[in-house]
Amino acid sequence: MALPDAAELFYEDLSPLDAFFLYAERPEAPLHVGAVYIFEGRPRVRGGRGAQGIARTLEERLQLVPRYRQRVRFRLLNLGHPVWVDDPDFDLGRHVRRDSLPAPGSEAALRAYAARVFARPLDTSRPLWELIVVEGLSGDRVAVINKVHHALVDGISSVDIATLLFDPEPEVRAAGPVARWRARPGPDERTLASRDLDGLRRTLTGNPIWLPFRAPRLIREAMDGLVGTPWAGAASLALSFVRPGHHFFFNRVIGPNRALSHVAVPLADVKSVKDVMACTVNDVVLALVAEAMSRWLVERGEEVPERMRAFCPVSVRDGDARRPPGNQVSGMVVELPLGSMPLVTRLARIAAEVGDLKKSRQAVAAQALTGITRWAPATLHALAGRLAGEPQLSLQSMVNVVVTNVPGPQVPFFTGGARLLEVWPLVPVYHMLGLNLAVVSYDGVMHFGMVTDPDLVPDLDRLAKHLARSAADYTKLARQLGRMPARAPTGRPVKSRGGSGPGGGRPRG
Repeated sequence: MALPDAAELFYEDLSPLDAFFLYAERPEAPLHVGAVYIFEGRPRVRGGRGAQGIARTLEERLQLVPRYRQRVRFRLLNLGHPVWVDDPDFDLGRHVRRDSLPAPGSEAALRAYAARVFARPLDTSRPLWELIVVEGLSGDRVAVINKVHHALVDGISSVDIATLLFDPEPEVRAAGPVARWRARPGPDERTLASRDLDGLRRTLTGNPIWLPFRAPRLIREAMDGLVGTPWAGAASLALSFVRPGHHFFFNRVIGPNRALSHVAVPLADVKSVKDVMACTVNDVVLALVAEAMSRWLVERGEEVPERMRAFCPVSVRDGDARRPPGNQVSGMVVELPLGSMPLVTRLARIAAEVGDLKKSRQAVAAQALTGITRWAPATLHALAGRLAGEPQLSLQSMVNVVVTNVPGPQVPFFTGGARLLEVWPLVPVYHMLGLNLAVVSYDGVMHFGMVTDPDLVPDLDRLAKHLARSAADYTKLARQLGRMPARAPTGRPVKSRGGSGPGGGRPRG
């Protein structure tokens, strides 16, 4: 039997950052992102499949995202990063399952079910995603739980499986013939090993550590990539990871169990606070988190430090359609004020802090510094990933929590004619980061999703209640300030409205 020509072989390298998410994963700390989507139980159009028919929808559209039929293949001795190859045994039935909640199908039951699903690692011998359709939810609703590995998508701005499922109109699009898919042959070990040795030779001859006389040119190339990035940004990012900080009760080694919660806040309320206080929506989100965290710690009888460090991922995609899928993220470390203070003061301090970080371009600096990893062999990346998984060596202990904020579409979406009602975004927890929050806005609502280890945080529902109350209090404050005309020093009313006028915050209650 003739072997396939090398030109017919298909494989693509994972980027260093994508590969890192695989190297750093542990059985008790899987690194996938996900969401719980809640749909109407019945389609709005005749002939609609609803969410129950999502497997057929995927079958018709999966060719639009080839990566979802590809699996990871690790290289011998990690001489090179893993590669994506077509899965010759791909079976959609292994990735889309159905289940049902026992009556009465409460949201608490769905949260517990979704938490168990989210706790399970994905099988790296198959494409790194799965979908579960859950029926029996109260109110004649259907839930869809989606999991996808962080190595596959960055969770902020990439082609997710959801783009295949959702339509802007309830009318079902006519499906054309489904093209038969055939897996392209992948490389054999000899082909990969040969390429790995070539890559290792390039690393040894191109790395300034090995050939110092090449350093000036390599440094100039690196500096070209840093043009316009103030050194203050890199310094600010570095200092945020080396300064000692407070460890909360959830900044400990995590176990294998998960709990999750969800809070919905009208986007119009958040925007009203943003408008009155002359800040950004993200500033308001961080203020809600900080206020809720402060109240929660007081209720628990915990020490309330002056600050909490939140890592806020930032997408650095430039809109270039030619960029490959995968992770293209950076981030900022924001110090959220937690001490007792008026609401308006907390928000003003956060807006000032984020504004300073943006001026220092910390996120851009992080992206540029991350790019330096091209000098490191894949074996060192693998070692670094495994060290990052060791709790006693984890740099994640230098921050306290992750808070992501993803703007979504502000119009309703449908699948199979059934309307999408809610989105519960989910991000992974990790050693020393036992509580993380994700925020996504959809159809006029901001959805907060929280994930934790219940052995560290048994009262996540209390944090959720404080988050909802903090949002209500900020909205009430914005309405009060919005009715008060700001006054110039002469006593004459002025047109601009800001957050420093009379009534600069109600006492925390």
